[in-house]
Amino acid sequence: MRAEKRPTRVGGAGRSRYIRSLGLVGAFVSRLGELKHPPGWWLDEHELAERGYKRCESCGQVLPLTVSRCRRRVCPSYSAIWARDTLRKTRENLDAYGGLVAMTTVTAPGQDAGLVWDRSQCRHGPDERCDGKRKRCKVDAGAAQRWNDLSRDWWRKLNRVAKLRADRAIRRLGSEKKGGLLVYEWELQGRGVWHLHVVIGMETSIERAWAIEYVRGLRELAPRYGFGYVDAKPLHTPQPAKQVSGYLSKYLAKRREDGTLEVTETVRTAGRTLINYVTPNLTAKSGCTMRALRNARIVWAWREGHFSDHRLPEWDYVVAVCLLDRRPVPLRGP
Repeated sequence: MRAEKRPTRVGGAGRSRYIRSLGLVGAFVSRLGELKHPPGWWLDEHELAERGYKRCESCGQVLPLTVSRCRRRVCPSYSAIWARDTLRKTRENLDAYGGLVAMTTVTAPGQDAGLVWDRSQCRHGPDERCDGKRKRCKVDAGAAQRWNDLSRDWWRKLNRVAKLRADRAIRRLGSEKKGGLLVYEWELQGRGVWHLHVVIGMETSIERAWAIEYVRGLRELAPRYGFGYVDAKPLHTPQPAKQVSGYLSKYLAKRREDGTLEVTETVRTAGRTLINYVTPNLTAKSGCTMRALRNARIVWAWREGHFSDHRLPEWDYVVAVCLLDRRPVPLRGP
């Protein structure tokens, strides 16, 4: 009798090795479950240390002993640092673009698509209309979780098809150049589902034509891919990139009176591996990425004498110094 061949699982090879090292062979931990019970939650500090791990004092996540601190976005001790880095990454890269842009919004659908309101959480009268922004009404938790889980893949498909349509429209005009999406950022709505803010370049006539076709594709295809309303009005009034970066910042953090950052629910909520995306065309020009900003903090600590060697590759060190001293990052040769 021929044995049945089992499919090979390679997608989570690194994570599987991490789970096996904690004695969780065969276990599957979802993102939601990971937040409730991190791997190895029943082990004490001594047992974790024997396996080469430790526990974050702020969020309880298990970390390798070689890691200096927890770098999870939802960790209370790191969320403000993550938000500050993301704000600067967005600002630096939009400044590197330097032209006019438009920011459109892609929202989740309404009740017709299954995102019904959870009336048990409403604070208004039964005859009043629900409103997630003004009245803080919530979508049914099960429906919201299901849509949030699927929306990431839906967005990848919708974005790809809309970009292809825009590219083909520009080629039909006889241009080899084309526009493009510069930045997008997820935000958690008050009703409990995610939506997108998309920044599109509109400095040149080709970029404007591309943006119009791209947003037209989004509006036409959004219901097919599980999304709702797409705002096209910003295309009529492009704004300086620096001004739009200020709009995006308020979705992640706000300044308190004492100057510290207060992160929003968007930063503190799990469910999105990638909250903020910047096109590689801009990061290659500005040199400002999340990794480069972390390296800048390493260089600062090295300058302050907290350790003797920064251990950064030569080019990473150059970029980190430029970001730390707020100088232009030199272009890297081929």
